[in-house]
Amino acid sequence: MNALSTLPNLTDTQIIEAAQRRGEPGWLVLRREAAWKAFVEAVPPIWRRTDLSKFQPDRIIAPEAPSATRLTWDESLAAQGVIFMPLVEAAKSDDPIVRDRFGTAIDAHSHKFNALHAALWQDGAFLYVPKHVAAEAPFVASFGLNADGVSFAHNLVVLEEGSSASFVEEYSSADVNGQAFSNPATELFVGAGALLRYVVVQSWGAGVYHIGAQRVIAGRDATVEWVSANLGGKLQHVEAEIALTESGSRVEWQGVTFATNKQSLLTAPVLRHVGTNTESHLEFKTVVADDGYSSFDGLIKIEKDSKGTATRLEEHALHLGGKGRTDSIPGLKIDTNDVARAGHASTSGEIDEEQLFYMRARGISRAEAIHMIVMGFFDPVLERIPSEDVRGRVTAAIEAKL
Repeated sequence: MNALSTLPNLTDTQIIEAAQRRGEPGWLVLRREAAWKAFVEAVPPIWRRTDLSKFQPDRIIAPEAPSATRLTWDESLAAQGVIFMPLVEAAKSDDPIVRDRFGTAIDAHSHKFNALHAALWQDGAFLYVPKHVAAEAPFVASFGLNADGVSFAHNLVVLEEGSSASFVEEYSSADVNGQAFSNPATELFVGAGALLRYVVVQSWGAGVYHIGAQRVIAGRDATVEWVSANLGGKLQHVEAEIALTESGSRVEWQGVTFATNKQSLLTAPVLRHVGTNTESHLEFKTVVADDGYSSFDGLIKIEKDSKGTATRLEEHALHLGGKGRTDSIPGLKIDTNDVARAGHASTSGEIDEEQLFYMRARGISRAEAIHMIVMGFFDPVLERIPSEDVRGRVTAAIEAKL
């Protein structure tokens, strides 16, 4: 039996009572109840490139243990109407922005893990930026594991028309004995003419299973700059999607993945061109070493009414030797006959031994040369992280794997 078929230590009564003890409003309690029902009824997912056979959620899932969460921002922005606070507190205040947006980008019924998250989430951040407010300093939400070895973070980001902000979500921990579980979800709404810089860093310690979802909805003439770094944990399966729903919206989406030491890290970006004259460029870079495994399953969909689309999807993989392996499946689905530009590409190769010989001939050790090549490969992406502190931690995490 699949390990996620049942969770004998959890019941709908426990979930409802825990939500009521937290003082959650009735609408949220009802959504949790419906999500738990969806979880119980849903068939466990079968993913071709994500092996869940050793996953044991019945041992590690707890519904209401507090977790390690830290929110960092320029609090002077509150005077301009900016809100950055724990999502559960925003929900308890019955803010209509939260009530109307929460759960609308990610369907809790889409598969069993999304339903589980919708029933059990208890952490996360709410970011709201009013019309025409430009927030310079990044908003950083940092998440760790709770005492029971779980994290259920739900982030809700709303940028109103003409605003701009940088939102960084960071997942990190020490190595764990046995298994731990992270099941996050992030919903981001970018209004007309707004600019969102979105950064996701996953650097969990060994033993963490990280399974989640991210959805961005971009309005007319909105711009999204998205950077992801997938570095830690035992296993990652994250389904990330952006919908360019209205005319003139655009996205620059870049990511890095570094898999070593029997890690299995999947990146599955989906880009939906819905509005007219939308534009996108997706570029992902992967490094594998030892017996690490990375899977890239990217898809661009151009819908029938999305005229004048310009898009490109790229994935480049670098092998450092050993038994490391990558799978790359870039895809392009076009349902319109009016496309300005569309293409995808994938490359995979090893470090050039002649390049290494050249560097070693000038007094650079092999290890140092590989370090320089890998960092040079990743640097164009890392430079786009708006927080110097976060960028430094990402760089340190990559260097530790070298």
